[in-house]
Amino acid sequence: MVVLRRTRNGAYRLAELDSAVSKRRYAAFRLVPYFSRSRTSIPVTRVLDRDDLTEMQDLANDGPDPDTA
Repeated sequence: MVVLRRTRNGAYRLAELDSAVSKRRYAAFRLVPYFSRSRTSIPVTRVLDRDDLTEMQDLANDGPDPDTA
């Protein structure tokens, strides 16, 4: 989960990586801080949409889906 924001009373709003926002608020003592071990990063050169991911999955499964062709 990722932190979306900190509310005025000190609670945190969290979301899943698939962008589903939790309806609950979490106290700071419930969260585990993440500290990166290195400063390496991966540059984002392109954002994929659902169609791109479907195409990549089809190619990984030995060619395009016969129902869509």
